[in-house]
Amino acid sequence: MDSQTSLHDRFTPLVAENQGWLRAYVRSLGVEASSVDDVAQEAFLVAYRRFAEYDPERPFAAWLKGIAKLIAANERRRAHGRSRLVEPSLAAVLAAVDDAEPAEEDALARHLADCLQRLPEHSRELLRLRYQDELDASALGERLGRDGNAVRQALFRVRELVRRCVEGAAKGTPA
Repeated sequence: MDSQTSLHDRFTPLVAENQGWLRAYVRSLGVEASSVDDVAQEAFLVAYRRFAEYDPERPFAAWLKGIAKLIAANERRRAHGRSRLVEPSLAAVLAAVDDAEPAEEDALARHLADCLQRLPEHSRELLRLRYQDELDASALGERLGRDGNAVRQALFRVRELVRRCVEGAAKGTPA
């Protein structure tokens, strides 16, 4: 068996084992949803190319996290003026998974989904328009017939509700 086949055989199960939480982690770093798969794939490619540098005494997930963090930072620098990052306050909620183990990341992702589901419909719609449709506060204001400042304040309040809910759920206390 040549070294390339051996590398492939050792690396393939690591990809299967780590791809789910890696995407959630990349998103938690503030990378826009449309770029998450690209950043995660690039992290695996770098890990594959540099696999000889991997210390098997260290958890692979921790090593992969470090690689993904650097790639996400590069993505943010490349993006410059483009709006590829989520709002900083929402990114802070998502970043709670930064140092978590993969099982904890899955739990936090479930908490986030549950907290979003608990929001009133108009709050979920506001978040959907902002983050899925990528409308800024002015465009949201026009669409909703509200002042841009009022929309920014409403977004702030909704993000705070989500943050408190996720933090409470992660601690096991009702939000």
